[in-house]
Amino acid sequence: MEWMFILLGVGVVVLIVFLLMATKSHDRESVPGRFDFDRYKAEELSRRGLFDHTKWR
Repeated sequence: MEWMFILLGVGVVVLIVFLLMATKSHDRESVPGRFDFDRYKAEELSRRGLFDHTKWR
């Protein structure tokens, strides 16, 4: 009898994990069009008056 409760508990945990993974997959939608990250980063840093220390010398 207790194996039924264990199986039910495992099933509920698997269902919860599956639902959480399914809802998080919608967050990874791509940005439409072409996105130039380097240009975006340069604009944001220059807007804030910061120097980009990550560029190659």
